[in-house]
Amino acid sequence: MNVSTESSILSESPRVDILLLRRAGAAWTEAQRARLPDGIRDSSAAHILIEFKYTESVTEDGILQAAAYDLFYRQVQRLSRRQTLPVVLSAKTPQKSRLTKWGYEESQRGVFHTELPFVGRVMLLALNRLPAEPNNAIVKLFASLKQERDAGFTSLDKDVFAESTELHAYVLGLSQTLKVKGELNMAEVLTPEKVMEYGMRIRELIFETGTPEERLAGLGVRERLAGLSPEEILECLSPNQILAGLNYDERLALLRLLQEEMEAGAENGADSNENT
Repeated sequence: MNVSTESSILSESPRVDILLLRRAGAAWTEAQRARLPDGIRDSSAAHILIEFKYTESVTEDGILQAAAYDLFYRQVQRLSRRQTLPVVLSAKTPQKSRLTKWGYEESQRGVFHTELPFVGRVMLLALNRLPAEPNNAIVKLFASLKQERDAGFTSLDKDVFAESTELHAYVLGLSQTLKVKGELNMAEVLTPEKVMEYGMRIRELIFETGTPEERLAGLGVRERLAGLSPEEILECLSPNQILAGLNYDERLALLRLLQEEMEAGAENGADSNENT
């Protein structure tokens, strides 16, 4: 029998493959809540640890692993239990029998909690179950069911695209990639950079081949006129259109200005005739 007082459980340090959201302020702002999915947006925790299960089904080991990540992270960062929230984000809908076995109940559509010891802190989000609302749209793009992905694309807040060209390009690239492949294989070398590059090219094609109406769609009046001088704008308007936007006093002021211009022109003409 060999007895060792120092044993390495793992051959190397584990690589924690999670998404970490860290809030800067005391609470999520309304703008942040508008972009966060259900369950997470209502949490008071400042550190959200998200483990994403795309091709894999949620397993008991997966939930335990999320709980372990949370424990190790709190120990390293010296945080309390209230300051963190471990989340398992599942593209596939977990089997009801498994959810029952683990004690998970749906507190709101797509959001599951359990009271079982050790894993009671781990929230489970099922993307196929989340409502197709703007705040859930981004995560629903990765749902396993096509109709749910389509619902995610449809529910995307168009203001998001105006705020971020990169996000617009990524969503376009992701949409087209999923249409071709049906389901992304995470084992393939399909990096976010490649998806972004694909989306940027799609944006360029839209602007290159789109009609003027399509290019200007979604822009406000000021955005459409940006870059044009007042003179260039007036050239596109008829006299009646110009006068239609003026009130009575403004029309009188314009007439006086025109009269002064005409009188000044007449005087200049008379002076030139005398000189000749």
